[in-house]
Amino acid sequence: MNQPSAIYLNVESVELALNVLDGYDVRGNKIKVERAEFQMRGEYNPALKPRVRKHEKEKMKKIQEKLFDWRPERMRGERGKHEKVVIIKNFFDPSLFDREVHLIIDYQNDIRDECNKCGTVRKVIVYDRHPEGVVQVTMADPDEADLVIKLMNGRFFGERKLTAETWDGKTKYKIDESETDKTERVQKWESFLETGEEAKKDITTDEVKSTETETISSSSTEGPVAEEQQQSESDNVEAEIESS
Repeated sequence: MNQPSAIYLNVESVELALNVLDGYDVRGNKIKVERAEFQMRGEYNPALKPRVRKHEKEKMKKIQEKLFDWRPERMRGERGKHEKVVIIKNFFDPSLFDREVHLIIDYQNDIRDECNKCGTVRKVIVYDRHPEGVVQVTMADPDEADLVIKLMNGRFFGERKLTAETWDGKTKYKIDESETDKTERVQKWESFLETGEEAKKDITTDEVKSTETETISSSSTEGPVAEEQQQSESDNVEAEIESS
């Protein structure tokens, strides 16, 4: 007599199988479902129990999560998520940012403004250390990404001819920095921010000085005029008293 067995991932599934399948009629035959019973062979020795290492536990956890993960299959003709991402190359020379670090933000804003003409820009990443001058643009959907490619591919930015293509979904463009390069980059950013704060202070000081100068000049101009008006009013009052 055949006694097939089934292994479930969750204990709750075993209870469900007992309630639903036990006594179920299959082609005129009733099947019997019961919980499996296990018996130990020999005596239990905890020292013989295999130890599961940490990385093995993590691997097993990932496998289990993958088994539980359910996602609907892609419909025929449906485009992948990576097709929303456009890779633009030859946009800059990385050495430029060593001299003018603030241009990273300027270039990021310039790309965003241009690509907004084609739809909704989700994200713009400037890979400032990449030797090919790579900028990654993520649009709301693949159709908008196609428009960005048509707009940017073959276009000139300064004297540099750009190339634009759909991201393959695999290539990584981030360049790992050494500790020395990272320290230098942070120092340049701090210097740039300090320079910006000093410029703001200078502008504020000039505005205050300009306001004070205008106030003093207006006061000195109004002084004699006010005195003449007061003298004229006094003369008019004396004339009225003499006439009366």
